[in-house]
Amino acid sequence: MFSDTDLIVGVDVHRRTNVIQVMDGQGDVVDSSRRFANNGTGTSRLARHLDQLTRSGGFSAIHIAAEATNNFWLPFFCQLSRSTLLSSWPLTLYPFNPRVVHGFKKALGDLEKTDSLDAAVTAERLRFGKELPRPFQMDELYLPLRSLTRYRYHLVHELVRVKSYCLSQVYLKATNYSDMDQKPFSDIFGATSKAVLREFATLDTIANMPFDELVEWIDVKGKRRFSNPEENARKLQQIAVDSYQLPAEWSAVVHDIIALNLRHMSLLANLIQRVETATAEQMQAIPNTLDTIPGIGPVLSAGIIAEVGDLARFDYNEAKVASFAGLKWPRSKSADFEAEDTKMSRSGNRFLRYYLCEAAQMVRMHSPEYRDFYDRKFKEVRKHQHKRAIVLTARKLVRLVVRLLTTNEPYRLRQVSSDKS
Repeated sequence: MFSDTDLIVGVDVHRRTNVIQVMDGQGDVVDSSRRFANNGTGTSRLARHLDQLTRSGGFSAIHIAAEATNNFWLPFFCQLSRSTLLSSWPLTLYPFNPRVVHGFKKALGDLEKTDSLDAAVTAERLRFGKELPRPFQMDELYLPLRSLTRYRYHLVHELVRVKSYCLSQVYLKATNYSDMDQKPFSDIFGATSKAVLREFATLDTIANMPFDELVEWIDVKGKRRFSNPEENARKLQQIAVDSYQLPAEWSAVVHDIIALNLRHMSLLANLIQRVETATAEQMQAIPNTLDTIPGIGPVLSAGIIAEVGDLARFDYNEAKVASFAGLKWPRSKSADFEAEDTKMSRSGNRFLRYYLCEAAQMVRMHSPEYRDFYDRKFKEVRKHQHKRAIVLTARKLVRLVVRLLTTNEPYRLRQVSSDKS
C-alpha cells in the first residue's frame, strides 16, 4: 500500500506529550524517536520537524497515525490538518481505535511497554494497511454539533446510572415499590411517585394515614389525572405494610439519599434540556429532512448527522455508513458448523450506533413498515431477540437516512398494496 517515498509517522499520544516514530513505506526507521509537547507550540515544532524530514529524505507524502485516546488526539489532529508547513505535501491522518493497535501489538509477540515502542507499533499498524480507519477530516460544521450530541449521550447514560442506583435505595425504603405487579404508580420517577418518596420520611406515616386522606393527597399531587386514585392508595398502603422495617437511623439516611438522588436526576434532566436547546441552534446551519421520518425528532436527527458528517467521505454509500456504525454481526463458521448466536461488532462508532438504534426504536412505533420488519426479525431467533431486531431495524433505517441526507427530500410513506392474493 505504501512506497519508499511515503513517510509513515506513528504517534503515542499522552495528555502532556506526543512521542513519534518515523519510518518509510518499507518499514525502515527514518529518524530516532522524538518527544513533543501535546499543545499548539509543540505540534508546530513537530510539523516543522516532519517538513524537514520530508524534504531532506525526498518523500512525497506524509501519513500520520495515532490512537484516538480520550480527547488528547483531537486538537492535535486538528492543528496538523490545518498546518501551512505540511500543506505542501499530501497529508493523511488516521485515528486508530486503541483496541486495534493493542491487538496488533499482541500479535507481534511479547513486547516491552515504552512510549517509543508504542509509537513504532502504531506506525507499523498503519504500514500494515488492512482495514484502516477512515482518514480524519476537519469538519468545522459538524465538530461543535458532535460535542453537544456526545455530551447529551453522556448525560443520558449518567441519568440511567443514577436512576438505577436510586432504585436500589428505594428497595431499602419500600421493598415492593418497584415490582411490576404491585407498584402503585406506572412511572416510579413520575411527579406523584417522587413526591411520595420525597415527602414521606417513613412508611409508617403512609400505613397510618387515613385512607380517604391518602386518596385525596394522591389525587391532588396527580393533578386529578389518575383514573382510580383509590387503587393507587390501596397499593401504596399495602406496600407500607409488607415492606421491611429498617432501624430508625438507617431509614432516615436512606430517605435522605433518595431525596438527593431525585435532586441529581432533576439537575441532569435540566442539563439535557439545555443541551438539546443548544443543539437545535447548531442544527439551524445544517438543513436536513431526517425529522420528517415518523418518530425521529430534532434530537435523534442531530445525533445521527453529527456522527455521519459529510456523506461524501462515505461516497454516499449506505453500506459504508452502516459499517462505520458497527451495525453488523460477524459470521462465526467452521467447517459445516455456523453459530447462530454471535456477538455484535464493537469496532464501529458507538455514538452513531446508539443514535441509530434509538431512532429505530422510535420509528418502529410510528411506521407500519418498520414495525413489521422488526416483528419479523424478532421471531427469527430464540436469543437476544429484541436487541438483534432493533440493530437490524437500525441497519434498514440507514438506507433511508442516507437517501434523505443525499436528496434533502422529505420522507414519504411507502404505499403498501392491500392485495393479499
